[in-house]
Amino acid sequence: MMMIKKNLFFSLSIFSFSLIFISCEKVIDIDLNDSEPLYVIESDLNDGDSLHTVRISNSSKFSSNNIFPEVNGAIVTLFDDNGISEVLTEVSSGLYKSSMYKIKGIQGHSYTLKVEIGGEVFIASSKMPNKVNLDKISFIKNNFSGEGAKTPVPIRQDPADEQNNYLFDMYRKDFKNEIGWVRDSAILITDDFYANGVTTQQPLFGKIRVFLPNDSIRIVQKCINREIYKYFFSLSQNGPNGSATPANPISNFSGGCLGYFSAQTKQVVEAIVE
Repeated sequence: MMMIKKNLFFSLSIFSFSLIFISCEKVIDIDLNDSEPLYVIESDLNDGDSLHTVRISNSSKFSSNNIFPEVNGAIVTLFDDNGISEVLTEVSSGLYKSSMYKIKGIQGHSYTLKVEIGGEVFIASSKMPNKVNLDKISFIKNNFSGEGAKTPVPIRQDPADEQNNYLFDMYRKDFKNEIGWVRDSAILITDDFYANGVTTQQPLFGKIRVFLPNDSIRIVQKCINREIYKYFFSLSQNGPNGSATPANPISNFSGGCLGYFSAQTKQVVEAIVE
C-alpha cells in the first residue's frame, strides 16, 4: 500500500521546480494489488453548450502489459438537476457521445452519469464549480533547459471566499517544424491551499522541458471540484505515465469501477513564447 503524505510537494513559489504541479493533501491509500481487471469510465462535462463524451475501457492487471480494451454495448445516461436526461450514443468502440445540446453545463449545478454494463451499474455525480478566469500566460527563464528556454506561468486571480481546484492541459507547437500541437503528458494540478484570494503566478513544470522563443503554447485551465482533484492527485502517483491503472485512484463512481466523472469549467488561452 502506497502512502502519500501531507507536505510532500513544493510550496507555491514562482521559483519552485517540480515535475508535477500539485499541492498539499492528506494521506491517500492506493491499492497496488494484482487484482482482476475493472471497468474504467472517464468523462468530462464542460460548461456551456458542448457535446459530452464518455470513454469506457477495461483495466489490466499490475503485472500485465498496459493494454486497455474498449468496452462496447454499454448504456450511458446523463442527468442534470432539472430532471433532464439523455442517453449517449456509442459513436466508436468504447466512445459514447451526446447527439444534441440537450444538457448544458452550468456553474453551480449538479450532474449524474449512470453507466450500465452487462448487468452492473456505475453511478457518479459531480457539481460544477465556479469559473476562475485565466488572465494570461507569462514566461520566466528556465536555466535548466538551455539558453533562451522559458517556463510558462499562468496568471489568475484566485477568489477569496471559496476553495478552488485546478487541472491544466498544456500543449506546445514548435515553430521550427510542422508537427502541430504536442500535449504534455504530465498531470498538472493544484489548489489554492497557499494562494487563496491572491494573484497566482505559479510556473507549470511538465514533461515538455523546453519552450523557446517563437514557439506557441496552449494552456487549458479546468476548474474542478475537490473529488476530482483527489482523483488526479492519486492518479499522479500511479507511475510515470499517469494511467488509470494498475493502481486504484480515488474514483467518484459507485459500483466498483475505476475512473471519474467531472463537471468542470474549461478555458483555453494561447500565447507566443517571448
